[in-house]
Amino acid sequence: MTEVSAGALVSWTASDGFTALARDQAGRAASNDSMRMIVQTAVTGLLVQLGHTVTDTPDGGGLVVLAEAVLPRGDTGS
Repeated sequence: MTEVSAGALVSWTASDGFTALARDQAGRAASNDSMRMIVQTAVTGLLVQLGHTVTDTPDGGGLVVLAEAVLPRGDTGS
């Protein structure tokens, strides 16, 4: 996670162990890129559910969580 002018940049790289696991599973399920998209979608969904505004980076390799959170309806933040 890195602070940027709009909020926070969330990005990740796959570890060697994850890459090996994804390679082993590629024949059965998902490729490395598919696994990254699954994780990115899950993280985005969680952050949005918590009231954050989230956008993809232009290269699609990360997420930008905007600085101002929007609280879910009925939630006063306290």
